[in-house]
Amino acid sequence: MTPVIRPATEADAPAIRALIRQARLNPRDLAWRRFLVADDAGVVVACAQVRVHGRGSRELASVAVAPSRRGHGLGRTIAEAAIAREPVRPLYLYTESHTADFWERLGFTAVEGDDVPRDMRAALRIGRLATAVYSVVVRQRLHIVAMRRDGV
Repeated sequence: MTPVIRPATEADAPAIRALIRQARLNPRDLAWRRFLVADDAGVVVACAQVRVHGRGSRELASVAVAPSRRGHGLGRTIAEAAIAREPVRPLYLYTESHTADFWERLGFTAVEGDDVPRDMRAALRIGRLATAVYSVVVRQRLHIVAMRRDGV
């Protein structure tokens, strides 16, 4: 059975937080009202949100899929659903460099410097710093990339 993509409810908040932890994503600013979830017979198996920054920039964020459901296109499905319901362009995201090609297939391109909105630059710097520290701990080079999607 294919999961149903639907707006999150308050009851989904614990499942969203659990998915974010399992995916090792940034756990800040997880307001359930902004999320879409993939619901499989009452179990939340994926989530995504569009976060609005201080000056109005929009970020596709918190795209996570339950480990047991990865590799079957559910991440792409929920990301596309979140993109489709977002009328404001451009839409930005942060990702690890090794997953940038996935996002390129969804129409995102890497951006740097002044092409990153001012209201998102501090978060990018903090994310890159945290990732650099984490890279030392796990002995694997990780790098955060900012990406933008224009158009419809």
